[in-house]
Amino acid sequence: MFGGRLDALVLRILWWLATPLPLDWASAAGRRIFGLLGPRSRKNRHVLANLSTAFPEKSPDEIERLAAEVWGNFGAVAIEFALLPKLTDLARNRSRFEIVPDFRDPAFPVRTGPCIFVSAHCANWELAAFFARECVGAADVIYAPQANPHLDRMLQQKRQALGCGFIRKENGVRGLVRALKSGRSVGLVVDTRIDEGSLLPFFGVETHVTTTPAWLALKTGLPIVPIQVQRIRNARFRITFHPALRATRRDGETSDQAALRVTRDINTLVESWIRARPADWMCTKRRWPKKPKPAPGADTALPDS
Repeated sequence: MFGGRLDALVLRILWWLATPLPLDWASAAGRRIFGLLGPRSRKNRHVLANLSTAFPEKSPDEIERLAAEVWGNFGAVAIEFALLPKLTDLARNRSRFEIVPDFRDPAFPVRTGPCIFVSAHCANWELAAFFARECVGAADVIYAPQANPHLDRMLQQKRQALGCGFIRKENGVRGLVRALKSGRSVGLVVDTRIDEGSLLPFFGVETHVTTTPAWLALKTGLPIVPIQVQRIRNARFRITFHPALRATRRDGETSDQAALRVTRDINTLVESWIRARPADWMCTKRRWPKKPKPAPGADTALPDS
C-alpha cells in the first residue's frame, strides 16, 4: 500500500503494537485499520473490479461496502501474521478452531500416503497449510514471494510457525513432484490469476486457471483434498476438510479433458466458498483479464430480485 521499506516499517510497527494484545483484540484492530485504509489505496480498484465481476447482481454501493469488508479481513490476516506462533499453539488455543471433520477423531479417513491439498485465499488462508500439516504430518506448500523483499523476509519468518515446507511458485511443479515422490503431501491455493494456462470459467467468466492439482492427481493417483477456512469471529475459525476428489480418466476422455474437468470441479467448489462469505476473500490483485468475457454457455442473466 505504501511502497518499499516504508511498507515493511509500517507493518513491523503494527506487529510490534499488536504482539502484546489478546488474539481477538489484535485481529479486530487489524480489521478496523485496514478497513479504513484499504479502500483509499490504489489496489482497491482491483478489489472493486473483482467483486463486480463475481457479483454482477450487486449495486455499486454494495460492492464498495463489501470491498471495505474484504480489506478488513486482509487487515486481520496481516496482524495475525505477527501472532502465528501464538495462534498455532493448539495446546493453548485449540478452542479457537472448529475442525470439520475433526481429524483427531478415529473416524477421520487418515491416509498412509501423501495427498494434494487445495485451498483459496479466504479468511486466514495460511491456516490451511498449518492444518494440512497437522493432518498428514509432513507437507510442502507453494508460495509466491512478495515483490518487496523486506516484506517477503518478514512474512517467511512468521510462516515458520506453520511447520510446513515452502516451494517457490517459479518452477514450483518440479518441487511439488519431488515432494510427493518423497512421501510428503503438497498444498496450493487455486483462486489466483496466472499469466498463462487453460481458460476456464470462474464465476461464469473465462480466466486462466491452474490445472496443476488435477495433473498431479492424474499422474500420481493421489486424492485432491480441498481445505476451506472460514472466519467465524475475530481470530476464531472453522477449518473444513471437504471430501477428496479423485482424478481419473473416463471412457473416451483424454488426459487434457480429465484435467480440465477436475479443475472445473475445484473452481465450482471455491466459488461456493466465496459466494457464502465474500468478505473473507482476499482479492486485492486482478483476477480476470482486463476485458473479461462470459464463458461459452454461461448464464449471464441477473438473478430475480
